[in-house]
Amino acid sequence: MRRAQQLGRYHLLDRIAFGGMAEIYRAKTFDANGTPHLVAVKRVLAHLAEDDDFIQMLVDEAKIASVLRHGNIARVYEFARAHGEYFIAMEHVDGKDMRTVLERCRTKKKPIPPEHAAYIAAEVASALHAAHSAVDSRGRPLRIIHRDVSPSNIICSYAGEVKLCDFGIAKATLSKVHTKTGVIKGKVKYMSPEQALGRKLDHRSDVFSLGSCIYEMLTRIPPFTATNEMDLLIKVRDAKYRPVSELTPGIPNELEVIADRCLTRSRANRYQTAAEAEGDLRVFLRKYMPNYSRSHLGRFIRKMFATEIERELRMLEEYVMTDDVSDDVGESLMIRDENFEPPEVPFQPKPTSVSIIAARESSSSVGTGVGSSGRMSLGGHDDFSGDSNFTTMPKVDQPEDIHQQNTLILENGRGRNRPPPRKGSNPPARNAPPPPPRGTGRGQPKAQTDYDDDLHSAPTMIIDIGRMRGRGGRG
Repeated sequence: MRRAQQLGRYHLLDRIAFGGMAEIYRAKTFDANGTPHLVAVKRVLAHLAEDDDFIQMLVDEAKIASVLRHGNIARVYEFARAHGEYFIAMEHVDGKDMRTVLERCRTKKKPIPPEHAAYIAAEVASALHAAHSAVDSRGRPLRIIHRDVSPSNIICSYAGEVKLCDFGIAKATLSKVHTKTGVIKGKVKYMSPEQALGRKLDHRSDVFSLGSCIYEMLTRIPPFTATNEMDLLIKVRDAKYRPVSELTPGIPNELEVIADRCLTRSRANRYQTAAEAEGDLRVFLRKYMPNYSRSHLGRFIRKMFATEIERELRMLEEYVMTDDVSDDVGESLMIRDENFEPPEVPFQPKPTSVSIIAARESSSSVGTGVGSSGRMSLGGHDDFSGDSNFTTMPKVDQPEDIHQQNTLILENGRGRNRPPPRKGSNPPARNAPPPPPRGTGRGQPKAQTDYDDDLHSAPTMIIDIGRMRGRGGRG
């Protein structure tokens, strides 16, 4: 039995990634309806909690990702501090990152098939174009540049979805931390030449990095490798690499041309937008495999990691939530300003208790909990946007349906052993008003709260209140 650890609104389960700056956990949380949700929680390592620039960088990441609404971008719910720790809560994508997929391919000595490589790259290009062209609430360009497009930040779900994540070093007008001239940030192996030189970047830098990912998917190795970082920087700067077809014979020429155009050293000769690259990738895929769909990628990933999927499911079943749930749901560090309005967080640390309405109450409906937005979609993605602050649904008039009517319980088995109604007659229980309460022997009605155990053996009868009222109470 494993016990989950609470952090803010979230119960941390297994650790799924670890790096020099943060560790990422699979976590469970609940919406206001008590429905559980899996999320990913990036917890900042303790030694960086005092680094103001690093914390501000995470604030920037949360702001940038939270304003992006795109099917190929992993959502961010909040950046907060709780229990003395900093963390980002993000959409959980049930699958594997591309780095893990590539490691499995290297083990099997087989590259990713061209159709899957083209589809994954097209989905990432779609995400990049959405980020590059994003605007704020006033319609002003945010000028987002991811700057860290790499296999570890591309996740392929078991359902075949492709998500771009980790805008940790992205540049945008929302950013407060500005990179000093000559300072290099990102994974050198996947940088553009201008990024490796510490020059000012534009969105075409991300297109080059996408090309590096395509190259590695097709060949199993990155386009630029070296024994030390300085030599690697020189190779990236020169943008010289072995042809794809030399390393993997039989790769379709059209796909190799797309990778080469992304990896062109001159920005002017590259794809000028990620949308252009996406367009060529979609055209290739339609010609190469016309019936390709997301489900093909899902089957490929599930087959590759079938053993891991079973192990993860068993592991998740072992976790139990702590009974002692803290009310410290965290302090949001995503401060509102004129350009940014933080999203509402739909989660809370534990399920809400269900209110039970006694039979004696005259309420016509039972409150049903919903998220803070007042609604939740039933499709593949939860939609928590909205302005409602309801935690229960407002009362509404019930339709005239017998299944929606109040249930009245008649005392002492009244209505039992009645002869069946004659053919053509109306059932008396459905058209008669409820009988008056039987006296207690002292001339007073018996109080409802005084019912004894006989009540539980009495039959339950359904009275059509609407019809009863329409007859004016006539017997």
